[in-house]
Parts: sequence; C-alpha cells; structure tokens
Amino acid sequence: MSQLNELCWIFLLLMIPSTPAMYDHYRLPTALEPLHYNLRILTHLESTDQWFEGSVNIDLLARESTKNITLHAAYLKIDENRTTVRSDKDNNCFTDIEVNEVYNFYILHLCQELEKGQLYQLELHFSAKLNDSLSGYYKSSYTDESRKEVHRLAITQFSPTFARQAFPCFDEPSFKSTFNVTLGHHKNYTGLTGMPVLGCEEHDSLENYIWCDHEQLLRTSTYLVAYAVHDLKNAATEESDTFNRVIFRNWMQPKLLDREMISRQMAPKLLALYENLFQSNFPLRKIDQLTVPTHRFSAMENWGLVVFNEERLPENQGVDLQQQKDKYAETVAHEYAHQWFGNLVTMKWWNDLWLKEGTSTYFAYLALDILQPDLTRGERFIAKDLGTFFGKDSSDTVPAISKDVKDPSQILGQFTEYVYEKGALTVRMLHKLIGKESFFRGIRSFLSKYSLGNVAQGDLWDSLEEAAHLDFNLSRAMDSWTLQGGYPLVTLIRDYKTGGLTLNQTRFYQGQNISKNSPCWWVPLSFVKQSLPDFEQTTPQFWLECPSSTQVVHLSGVPAPDEWIILNPQVSTIFRVNYDEHNWDLIRESYCNDPNSGGIHKLNRAQLIDDFMALASVKLQKYDKAFSLLECLKKEEDLLPWQRGVGILNGLGALLHGQEAKEFKIYMKRLLLPLYNSFPKLAGIALSKPALKDIPFLQFVYSQSCRHHVDDCINQAKLLNTFHRNGSQVELPIDFQKIAYCSFLEEGGEKEFLTIFGLFQNSTNAAQRRIWASALGCTRDFKLFEQFLDFTFKSKEKLFSDCYMIAVRTALSREYMVTPTGNYILSHAKTLGEIFKKKELTGLLVSLAENLQSREELEQLSVHLKDLKEYEEPLRKALDLGQINQKWLKDCSSDFSEALRKRI
Repeated sequence: MSQLNELCWIFLLLMIPSTPAMYDHYRLPTALEPLHYNLRILTHLESTDQWFEGSVNIDLLARESTKNITLHAAYLKIDENRTTVRSDKDNNCFTDIEVNEVYNFYILHLCQELEKGQLYQLELHFSAKLNDSLSGYYKSSYTDESRKEVHRLAITQFSPTFARQAFPCFDEPSFKSTFNVTLGHHKNYTGLTGMPVLGCEEHDSLENYIWCDHEQLLRTSTYLVAYAVHDLKNAATEESDTFNRVIFRNWMQPKLLDREMISRQMAPKLLALYENLFQSNFPLRKIDQLTVPTHRFSAMENWGLVVFNEERLPENQGVDLQQQKDKYAETVAHEYAHQWFGNLVTMKWWNDLWLKEGTSTYFAYLALDILQPDLTRGERFIAKDLGTFFGKDSSDTVPAISKDVKDPSQILGQFTEYVYEKGALTVRMLHKLIGKESFFRGIRSFLSKYSLGNVAQGDLWDSLEEAAHLDFNLSRAMDSWTLQGGYPLVTLIRDYKTGGLTLNQTRFYQGQNISKNSPCWWVPLSFVKQSLPDFEQTTPQFWLECPSSTQVVHLSGVPAPDEWIILNPQVSTIFRVNYDEHNWDLIRESYCNDPNSGGIHKLNRAQLIDDFMALASVKLQKYDKAFSLLECLKKEEDLLPWQRGVGILNGLGALLHGQEAKEFKIYMKRLLLPLYNSFPKLAGIALSKPALKDIPFLQFVYSQSCRHHVDDCINQAKLLNTFHRNGSQVELPIDFQKIAYCSFLEEGGEKEFLTIFGLFQNSTNAAQRRIWASALGCTRDFKLFEQFLDFTFKSKEKLFSDCYMIAVRTALSREYMVTPTGNYILSHAKTLGEIFKKKELTGLLVSLAENLQSREELEQLSVHLKDLKEYEEPLRKALDLGQINQKWLKDCSSDFSEALRKRI
C-alpha cells in the first residue's frame, strides 16, 4: 500500500476514549458470524475533495457468548454517536473502543454480553475521502480527448484486505455473508454493483442525487463485493449461451468504444465453456465488465462486476503485441475461472491463496487451448512456467506456496507470480496424476460440495482422492509439494542385465553441493520407453516415497538395453531427472537422429536440455555431453525446446568475458544459423503477413538471430526499418518493430539514436513510446542512453517511469551496457526506491545481478543498497542469484568454455 501515507488525514474518530488493543491475534475471533450486510454508500464525485459517506447494518449470529464485537476498519471516520447494537429483545451499548492498527481491528466493548445462539444487529455510520491508493474505494479519472474534459469515477478494489477501507466489516475470506448494496450518487453517473438494480428514488435532501437499491448478492466474502460510480459508456450489451442467459455489459471510456476488446469477445464464451467443463451453472444473471483508467492489478474477478485495467490493454503495451494479446487473453480466462475458484468456493485463509490462483491459472490455460487450439497458447504458458519454476525454485530460500500470513502487508505479499505459476503446475500435476476423467469428476464434486463455502487445500485433495478411487493417501503426497519450497532431483540408474531401475531423490540446489540430509517429496513415477513412446500415459506406475530411501522397481515389459527410458512424461510433475550415462546417450542419439525426434514429447525435449544443463552447472554432468545434447536443436522444429535451450545459454553467456565471450558468440551464430535459414527473410515480413500461430516462433528466431548477428539478420532488420521510415506504403508490423529499431540503434550512432529519441519525445502514443523505449536500450553509447534515462527519470508521469524500466531492462541484457547502466542505477538508487514498487525493484536488481561478471561488482551492489530499507528483499534475491553465478564462474565456466570451444 505504497500511497497510504497520503491518507494520513483519515482517522478513526473515537468519541469515547479508546484503550490500547488487548486482542492481538491476527485472525478475527469466531464468537460472532456476520450473516447479512445492508450497505448504503453515498458518493460525492461532484465535490471538490471527492468523498463518500455511508452506513452498514450487519446481522450477527452469536456462535459463542461474548462481550466484545471485533471487526475490521481502516482509514474511516466512524461516528460512534450513531453506532448501535440491538436485538429483538433490547438495545445494547458500549463502554469502550479499542483499535489495533497492525491488524486493523475495531473492537467494541459492550455493556451487556451477547448470548450464544441469538441474533443481533450492528449499525455503524462512517465517511472518508476517495483515496488515490488504488485500494478500498478509490478515485480515478480520464480525459475526453475531443472536449479536453476531465471525467471522474470511483471504483472499489477490496482484494485482499481493502474492504475495511470502504466500510467496517468482517474482512476475512471465511466470513461469507449475503449483501444488499444501495448506491447514492449524482444523476450524471451510473452506479454499478455485482447485482442488477431493483429501483431508484430521489435523494431526500441533495438535488439531482438518487438512491438505487440493488438485488441481494448471494453469500460471498468481503473481498469480492464491488461497486462503482462512473460515466463510462456501454460498448455493447450481449447475452451469453449460459444456463441463466447471463447478460454482459461492457463499460469503457469513449475512445475505446470502437476497439476490438478481448474481454468483450471472450468473456461470454468462457463463461459457457466453464459451465460445461465444471458442470456447474454460473449463479448470477448479469456481469458488468468495467475497463477503468487505473487499477492496482491487471484485473479483478468481483462477482457480477469484473474490472479490467485500461493500462494493461495489449494495445497500450506496444512491445510484442501478439505476446501481449496472448497474456491479456489469459488474464480474461483467469478472471472467469475465478467465478468458480475463489468466488463460488473460497479458501478459508490467505495461506492457501494458491488454491484459487493456481487453479484459475491452470484452467485459464486449458480454456485458451479449447477455444483456439491452433494457437497453443496454454501449452506455451505451461512451458514458460516450467522454465521459470526450475530456475527460481532451485534456491535454498524459496518459500512454500502455502505458508502462513498474518498482517495485511504479508497477505498482499502472497500475490506473486511464483504462487500463481507453481500453483498452476501443482494443479496440472493432479490432472496428469489421476487422469482426465477422475480429475474432472473430482473437481466437479469439489465445487458442488463446497459451493458458497470455504475450503483448505486438504478438501481438494480429499475430493480428488475420492473421485479417483485411490487406495493411496493423496493428501500426504500433495502436502509435500505445497508445504515446502524447492523440488527433487530424481536419479535413475538402470541395470541393463536384469531390467531393474534404481531410484533415489534429493533436493536440487543451484550453486550448492547436493546435500545428503535434504527434504523429500512423494514423487509419482511414470516411465516411457523408446519402443512404445506413449507420452500421454502420465498416471504413476510407482511412487518414490517420503521419507525416502533408495528404491528398486521393475517395469512390466522390460525395456531392451538399446532403448531409452524417459521418466516423467510431459514433465507432468515438477522434478528434475538424472540418468545413468548409457541412458543419456540413448536419449541423445534418438533425439538428434531419429525421425520426429524419436517420438519424445516437446515438453520433455525442452526439459531434457534444461535438466542436463542444470546438472552440468552443479558438476553432476560434464558440459561436453550437455553441448552434444544441444546439437539436437539444429534439427528441432518446435519453439519450446529452442526457447529453453537458448534462454539458458544466453544466461550463462552473459557471465563470460574476454576470449571466452568471443567464442560464445561464434558458437551461438553457428547454433542459430540453420534455424535462421529455415525462415523467410525478415525484411519481407510486412508483406508475408504471418499467421498468428507462427508469430511467437518468428519473433524468437529474428530477435535471437539479430542479437547474435547471425548471417544477414541485422541488415534485414535495418532494411525493414528503412522501408518503414522512408514513407513506404508497407506498414512495419508492431510485433517486429522492436527487432527492427533495436538493430537500427545497435549498429548506428548519435544520429540514429537522436532520431528515435526525438520520435519518443514527440509522440503521444503510449504503446509506440514503449516500443521506442525498449529499442533505445540497444544503443552501444551509454552517454547517449543517459540522455534518455535523465529525461524519463525526472518525469513524474507513470508512462515515463514504465519506459525507463523497459529501456533499462533491455540495456542490462547487452554486455556492453551492463556496467555503466548498473552504475547509473546505484547512483540514483534512493530516488528509484521512491518511484518504483518492490516488485519492480526486484526485477531491476535481478536483471542487473544476473549479468554481473565479477565479485567486486556484486559487492559494490551490496554496499550501495544495504542501508536502503526498500531494497532489502530485492537486494537479497539479487545477491542470491549473483552468488550462484559467481560460484558457476569459479567452478564450471572453464568446463563450459572448453566444451564450447570444441564446437567452433
């Protein structure tokens, strides 16, 4: 909550002297259960200071006798003179009020005890300014470009712990209640909640103001309640092919009305698809999709009022448009999977955030591939998540995805890409583990059994175990994956005489020696043999148990000594594998020389490369054999193995210097040349109009080939740029502009830089500015680049801070720019810490650390930032990575370079 200091004028008005909080547990007491809220909110957008006032009447059931009412309130002015507690029998009063600022508790000490089993009504009146922190009930605005008029609006963002900033409430996910919301506002605005309007009436004292009652929202958690007051336009009203014929409206500012919005196109289809997939009807009758100018997240899945962030629209990102469209489509699919996972069935507490985010992420991937299978978007997202996971989770400091969180900042800190991605891989593991039929039977049972309720992760395990008719403790196995970080390395040694397979496991650590006393996992073992390469058979044939010991298994149909065995088809479970030398040789021979890559699945081909390179980095294998496996890429026709292999090589190549760096460049040119020659020339890309499904591979080929100066790629990129800038009728496709501009600047000088910098400064197109910012980081002249950095650094506009970060990340990926750009970052560290959030600072420092070649540079990083509090966590992550890289340089770089040298 970076802007909360700006809200210091908001305070809890205590008409009765308060005492320090005695109740200090991070969870609310369970003595009281809120059953229903009547919430009235009057929004004053016309006022100069933009504020709201309201009242809430909460029906409470006393589960236990208690003399206190403890709920949440933050940054609200509460009028205690109007607070009442009553029942059907009598009225109560209160003697004292406590406030716990750490957990935002607001505690009423009552005159009389509330009796177990009785119903009570708590009424509170409150007010606050509409804040600009993008949390609670916040203000936003947009400018009508034709009339140059500023339009105001107010929107809620209650997830995860911000409902308490808008009204006093029991702001934990397990306290589900029904809600009736009444909105008051000026007639010039539209008021939306998650439910349709019942009726409106004139305000009794404010001229041109109205009160509008909305239908009751079914049982939900406070973080999913939502409302908005705005004057956005409805682009279209559409009926979906769902059980309730759900009506969609699509609200946005006027300039977006003619744009083809992915959310408008996809949402009705997704809702119907999920209804069919889960065999569970969406319970509401309408959904308003609200695209707002500013928002804390990319989107929010509120029931009946789904909010999207205008800043995150693909066309506003500019760089790699199709990639941005794919990501945005995943966001839309993710929000609608939440209607079941999160909204209908909600985790009990935020430690199990992955239970809603991981499931929604994975089902979004499945939905994308069901809707448009030829684009293979879901498969590519899974491949990306696997690559990210195996890199990140090899640290000894990585947390479990299910971990206890207490205060609001810790809860907000759970919302990381790591939790989403590892959560998705965990759900995918379950899918592959028990098979499609059992998996969906279990998921449907889970949704039906816990509909409108709350769950812990064990409830999901139980539903799936029951559906699959397992005589196996699934909960025990899956807890080993969610309650600890890291992952195992499984070692498989074959006995080629008896056919026996000896297996053991240990935790894999990057940059450390393998420990004998490591944690363990329940590892499902599924094998594929060369004579029957069925990579669809992912249900386990055996389990590697935990606590673990060496285990020997025998497969039915003993594989011949001259055929390979591959463990973990489709990388359905997240562990690495090391084989005996002969089995590795058989795999390499088949992958490189057999038709169709020996029938090995593309995800396994990518993982084989990843695993062998990782094993070499901890000296369990030699790089000479790793490079022999990389040679298979020369015949590889799929993007996924190429992306993984080249990504790993680029990361290691960035650590080299001198002659070793020169040899690495020669090797990369030779590796990429056959791939580059198999694709059309870049300069003709504007005329060829590639199919959407081909764009990701084309981008990869051209960007990597130009980066490593393969053949005529740079000249082709310069030609493409020249055609575009000389007024050619042929439009330069936005997906390839970054490649063209980057090559233009990398090979150019001051004139070329100032040309693009001038275009950047004079443009009003945010998307185009982001493309130019990315390209400006490709220059070889830091003095020129520093002009851009100073220009964007000094600006207070968010767009320029975004462009600053984009350009710096590009520069840090260029060996000749790492040191001066790093020095610039360190010299401006304090100000950068004030401008950027922790997530952005982490990305910045990790990008810097992964390219530092010397221990001295790493120490300099630590010295400059160690006393700046905002860098504490980002610095720790950057130093962890830097130390791993330094150990690799010391222990493995000579082996790497020697093996590489043989191949040039």
